[in-house]
Amino acid sequence: MEFKNQYGHVKLHHESNILIASFTGYINERLVVELSNAMLQRAKSFAGAPWGYISNSKNVQAATPEAEASFVALTKNMIKDGCIASAFIFDSSLIINQMQRVFKNAGLDFNIHNMLFSNLEEAKSFIEQKITEPTI
Repeated sequence: MEFKNQYGHVKLHHESNILIASFTGYINERLVVELSNAMLQRAKSFAGAPWGYISNSKNVQAATPEAEASFVALTKNMIKDGCIASAFIFDSSLIINQMQRVFKNAGLDFNIHNMLFSNLEEAKSFIEQKITEPTI
């Protein structure tokens, strides 16, 4: 599944109970809303099983302030709908700061640096471990 605008795009796919969004360019609110709808619809197919999310964003430039606000809403909905782990692949300080603000504005006390990975394989391994860990 792919969503595009004039300056950026995002591709969404899943591998078992892991949703993977690959971002390129500049992300606006419309892209985030379309992605959100698709992600939350796909999450329903997990039938209540825990799932994870990977943002593969090495090629993203930035998100608009409106997109950032939509990411806050998405983050809250992901948790409500059973997402128990997220991983991020990017190294831009701008994007790192934006995602840290998203967590803060979603009321989450997460440190983005604990969820940053340099490649998709590392991110998948992290998510797979989290969604298969027994809960206490």
